[in-house]
Amino acid sequence: MLRLAAVAFLVVALVVAFRWFTGGGGRAEPAEVAAAARAGATFLDVRRPDEYAGGRVRGAQNVDVLAPGFRDRVAGLDRDQTVYVYCASGTRSGRAARILEDLGFARVVNAGGVSALARAGVPME
Repeated sequence: MLRLAAVAFLVVALVVAFRWFTGGGGRAEPAEVAAAARAGATFLDVRRPDEYAGGRVRGAQNVDVLAPGFRDRVAGLDRDQTVYVYCASGTRSGRAARILEDLGFARVVNAGGVSALARAGVPME
């Protein structure tokens, strides 16, 4: 019985840790993200500059979430405007979304990974 309780606790702890690490931002349907991109919404590509150079959402700004000074570099963005964040898979964008929410951004959308966005018809460059 004690072993089962320990395993259950470990599973819950891992799920909570995963959600905390990957986690901020609401989610949106691909069609909504594509429409927002075509309408000129604010997109942040939070990948490394070399990844960004390989292809990105049209008009996206590159702000590497893992580089020093991320908070300072996003401080000048409009906190009342919806901000869409994406990366290669959705993990770093979740982390960036959490930071943006902590900074007081009203609406942050974790748009996920760049390949999925391209497949969904989001305009790329």
